[in-house]
Amino acid sequence: MRLFYTLILLIIGSNFGFSQSVGIVLNHDSYRILDRLEIKSGQLNTSYHSTMKPIDRLGATQFVQKIDTASDCDLSDVDIENIDFMYEENMEFSEKGRQKSRKPLLKIFYKHPAYLFHVDIPKFQMLVNPVIAVKFGYDTDKKGGGFKFENVRGAEIRGNVDNIFGFYAYITTKQAKFPGYVTEKIDSNKAIPSAGYYKPFKSNGYDFFVGRGSVSLTPTEHISFQFGYDKNFIGDGYRSLFLSDWGNDYLFLKVNTRVWKLNYTNIFAELIAEYPRRQDTVLTKKYMAVHHLSIAPTRWLSLGIFESTVFSRPDVFELQYLNPVIFYRSIEQALGSPDNVVLGVNFKANFAKHFSLYGQFLLDELNFKEEFDFGETDNGFFYELTHPKRWWGTKFATQLGLKYIDAFGVDNLDFQLEGNMSRPYTYQHYDKITTFTHYNQPLAHPLGANFTELIAIVNYQPIRELNMNLKYIHSIYGADSSGSNWGSNPTFDYTTREEEYGNYVQQGVKTKYNFAELAVSYQPWHGIFWDLNYVFRKVNSELDFNDRTTHFIQTGFRVNIPYKSFDY
Repeated sequence: MRLFYTLILLIIGSNFGFSQSVGIVLNHDSYRILDRLEIKSGQLNTSYHSTMKPIDRLGATQFVQKIDTASDCDLSDVDIENIDFMYEENMEFSEKGRQKSRKPLLKIFYKHPAYLFHVDIPKFQMLVNPVIAVKFGYDTDKKGGGFKFENVRGAEIRGNVDNIFGFYAYITTKQAKFPGYVTEKIDSNKAIPSAGYYKPFKSNGYDFFVGRGSVSLTPTEHISFQFGYDKNFIGDGYRSLFLSDWGNDYLFLKVNTRVWKLNYTNIFAELIAEYPRRQDTVLTKKYMAVHHLSIAPTRWLSLGIFESTVFSRPDVFELQYLNPVIFYRSIEQALGSPDNVVLGVNFKANFAKHFSLYGQFLLDELNFKEEFDFGETDNGFFYELTHPKRWWGTKFATQLGLKYIDAFGVDNLDFQLEGNMSRPYTYQHYDKITTFTHYNQPLAHPLGANFTELIAIVNYQPIRELNMNLKYIHSIYGADSSGSNWGSNPTFDYTTREEEYGNYVQQGVKTKYNFAELAVSYQPWHGIFWDLNYVFRKVNSELDFNDRTTHFIQTGFRVNIPYKSFDY
């Protein structure tokens, strides 16, 4: 990966003069606030592109300032207070956010009410915060139920120098004993969801670090670079079928170009092919290259094209994939089609100042000759179109969702309904190394493939300090019995498939999954939350011995940590 470091040195060596910023941490409350404000504005914002996450703090602040001064945006009292929250959260880009505490701790700490320590002088800004969480709970899972806990200690640092160089670091150490179903997933993947490597801690507990960091630079008003070890998310929904933040962090270089009505993003990443969990050794690497181009043809509609390839070379990045404008499929074919390429389209439409309709379609593979018998039978075109052969290689995934804010005239009552579906063997490849995975975990949807899913979310924030979130997920997926491959697990290669034809969604061991969660958070001070959450999870399988029901209740506090739900 010398190429990554060479590019960064070239960037740093240039003479830049444009302000830049690091991104907002994924899953932060800011994303819910920004979604609401954009829908209320009745049009897509032009300060950042919401499909590409993390969203940069400067763009978010510029958008909030526009909404704050707009005369045609019907803001509730809580919206106005949330805008103040956004100013505080991004104080380095807002004069309104630069309020001072009345009584700083020891005259040094918490001079600003939202930051333990900060420096704010011309040409240099730095903000430092503690990251702390202590939670206790109990679950009734028949496989590993009982007393549960989490404790997190760490720090978060961000800032910029000369309005040229931005930096961000997040480092924590964590010990936890998770609910039984989470423990089972960890043991299966040999990785902590969203974290990766771990060490055993006491009885059925885990001890692990989470370390993220990045630097960002902007050579022109329209082009920005980010180099770091973190995650990315592409989409406007709760899930992403393109690239999600569910798995482990990874090394990446991201180039974003925003001009006119276009937003174009390139991501070049180094991934871990497979983690065998053995004695310390250099793990097998693979690489990913991503294009995403979006255009806003109207003030309320955004359309996007997605392309990604996962490939493996012995400790070498395939230089041809660095071409930022050519289609990866043409490169892959020119190289002999050794790599795993997927294509996709997405859209988002905001309307009536209350609704946002969004969706994704991902295509992994489709061969009409294999799927249909056009011209080869006497049954006719319509018959063949409605009676496909269900070829295993017909691989795609779809998403459709709707957000409805201030539902039924109630301020700050928001609904979201989302459906997801993925055909069997989507994201798999003939080479196990080049599947669409990282560190034994899917890069897109946590269920992998071979599923249907319905998600319903209700969020209500009656006052600034209190937020209540109710979520229900119903999915049906086809699990693999011992030694089989029915297409649900993207870490498998598709050469081990069970059937050539007759494949269908939910094939294999049909499993129904119901998940409901009520999460209540009270925020008495900026970034400090007291949480109470209850989870009901039920799994019904064709194999009766896999049936299980879990009740899990947990409470505790967190400081400067987004709420994370293990909803799978």
